[in-house]
Amino acid sequence: MGDFSVNAFVLAAQLPFAVAGFAAEPRVVAVPPTAAVRDLCVTASGEIRHYGWREADGTRRRVYIASTDWGETWRTVDAAANDVGPMVCSPYSGEWIYFRQRADRSLDCVRSTIGPGDTHPEVTPTGLSDLELRQMLPLASRKRWIACFSDASCPDGRSYASVLLLSDDDGHTWRRVDVLPVPNVPRLAPGDRRPHWHCDGGEPTVAELTDGTLLMAVRSSGPHVAFYRSTDGGDSWSEGRPNPAFWQANTMPYFFRLRNGRLLFIWNNTEMLPTRAVEEYPELTADERSGRWESVFTNRDALHAAVSDDDGMTWHGYREIALSPNRNDADFREQGNGRVDEHDKSVHQTQALERPDGTVLLALGQNSSVRRIVVLDPSWLDETSRTEDFRQGLGAVSTHLYVRSLTGGARGWAGHCAWNRVPGALLVREPDTGPSTVRESLQLCRVPDQRLVSDRQGVVWNFPALRRGVFKTECRIEGDGFRLSLMDHWVNPCDEMVADKAAVTFVVTPDMIARATWLVLTVSWDFDAKRAVLRCDGKVLAEAVPSSCPAFGLSYVHLQTLAESADFRGTYFRSLSAVASSAIARNGFSQDRVGQMK
Repeated sequence: MGDFSVNAFVLAAQLPFAVAGFAAEPRVVAVPPTAAVRDLCVTASGEIRHYGWREADGTRRRVYIASTDWGETWRTVDAAANDVGPMVCSPYSGEWIYFRQRADRSLDCVRSTIGPGDTHPEVTPTGLSDLELRQMLPLASRKRWIACFSDASCPDGRSYASVLLLSDDDGHTWRRVDVLPVPNVPRLAPGDRRPHWHCDGGEPTVAELTDGTLLMAVRSSGPHVAFYRSTDGGDSWSEGRPNPAFWQANTMPYFFRLRNGRLLFIWNNTEMLPTRAVEEYPELTADERSGRWESVFTNRDALHAAVSDDDGMTWHGYREIALSPNRNDADFREQGNGRVDEHDKSVHQTQALERPDGTVLLALGQNSSVRRIVVLDPSWLDETSRTEDFRQGLGAVSTHLYVRSLTGGARGWAGHCAWNRVPGALLVREPDTGPSTVRESLQLCRVPDQRLVSDRQGVVWNFPALRRGVFKTECRIEGDGFRLSLMDHWVNPCDEMVADKAAVTFVVTPDMIARATWLVLTVSWDFDAKRAVLRCDGKVLAEAVPSSCPAFGLSYVHLQTLAESADFRGTYFRSLSAVASSAIARNGFSQDRVGQMK
């Protein structure tokens, strides 16, 4: 479906204004019955529903989970026979509209005066097929609907091309606009041994800007989200251009306009591990060896959000709003399987609605082991600092390492494009533990294990994006030391190419600081001055010129062992923190200044 803020008046009329004790940090409130994307809606009575399927004894039944208190509590309901499912209320006529795919994959447009739950809607065949709905958006600048689809027929060998349907008569008739593919999408990145899955533009999302311009983002197999623009309401589009401010690799982006005018962007700000040689995987089919399927998806465990106050010219936040809850599990590939269409193990693909208090109810993820509905407060994206001392465990960091698992598409009951994992860095007792010790610390080391793709341990931690900031950690080197890297996106803990991918990177060895001593390390950076400085207890250890200056700042620290062989002692970390180094609340920086699309 897509942007449901058009139904906000229904929620506001039916539900109380505040939720007592609401926490700003994103929190889980439900597990939807099917993958996110197009099944979240609000009924005419103000009930929130997420439709899906339940399977029991080999039989599939249409169900939905429902909430009447803004999504704070939910119940499961068996849908009535022929229930039309989710729909969007038209701001033009008050009627409800939706697209429904038949068993033969042909596409109908469905209309109703009742909305979700209607069992006798008006059904009009579109004459189209193999189109998968991603978003529906009514335009404010003109009386027009725009519906975003992926073309699952994969024309011309491309994967999931973008298709738009436009309607100027409130959904009674539709015309098709095929979006040209993003040109010159790279299929190889540094370190890759084989091409990435060929996808040059799919799963589109659209935002209408204040001046009526449409901004569209699409997924691709390249390293960045690609953006298009239209000045005629979607009839024609500019050439798709990758936007270096937003990383991704074959994952779905999502725009959502808030009622206060702010623009929310949700995507996987991540990068894959370098692909491995096909010779390592005898199980691959000829189709998979050619790159039709990615050898493995290693970038779908972290979901991010950013917010803009100026129609997408500048952005801030870049915060993790979800991490796969089972990202460290040795049976990751097998969890949650039960139906063929639930093999995807990722926290990409999203859908949202805005609650009357300005918070957002967000459905995310695919397989039942990872998909969730969360409450997100957009003001949480305005913060300019974060701290972590591991008192609540390792839920805020990524440390997993990958098992050499079956690769390629779905393999029997195993999940699609996913490797099993094991935890890497662990919370352990400190070296000088004694009667007064009250805590454990995070140990980063290297434990040889031939079962793993790589046993080089790493720790990845997110903070609000900052153009000028200070990162601080209290650490103690017992072994070979570590690499400290700062970057603007999530990179796998075990990625051997991290030094080449980082904006700022330093090595920290026992030759530089005292061994077996707790010390405070800081890295300060200023992109305007193009300078980064590493200090130990206030003393300068090294300086660097950032290799790149991300438009909206750094948002990640990546800690990785320097050991080339076994290092069981490693380095201990008691805390991590990052804070803006100026009084400026948000370090916005115009995309125009870095040569991005205007």
